[in-house]
Amino acid sequence: MSRKLSSLAPAWWDYTTLDTSIIEAAAKLTPEKLLKLSRPGFKVVFYDTLEDFYCAEALEYIHAWKQATPDNPAGICGPIGPTEQLPLVARIVNETGLKLHDAHFWGR
Repeated sequence: MSRKLSSLAPAWWDYTTLDTSIIEAAAKLTPEKLLKLSRPGFKVVFYDTLEDFYCAEALEYIHAWKQATPDNPAGICGPIGPTEQLPLVARIVNETGLKLHDAHFWGR
């Protein structure tokens, strides 16, 4: 079965290419049901403000990069969107003097 053509970018895949039944099931999820989706390796978290969310996103980059070593580099796959956390990441890296020699960032 082939995937539907994207409504946003016909040469790409995104949420508009998902089966309609998946979209409908996701739309019925309540906050309580979303929290119950947490499991080892996948944690659902709610934030009170966008600022809290972007700060948490920025700190995920920092925490990953702080673990990087020459023998075990750490990489972050950058977002397609939102990107508001990226200036925060840069400020934290610059302010703390975090060395990124063994850290990687892939983005589009």
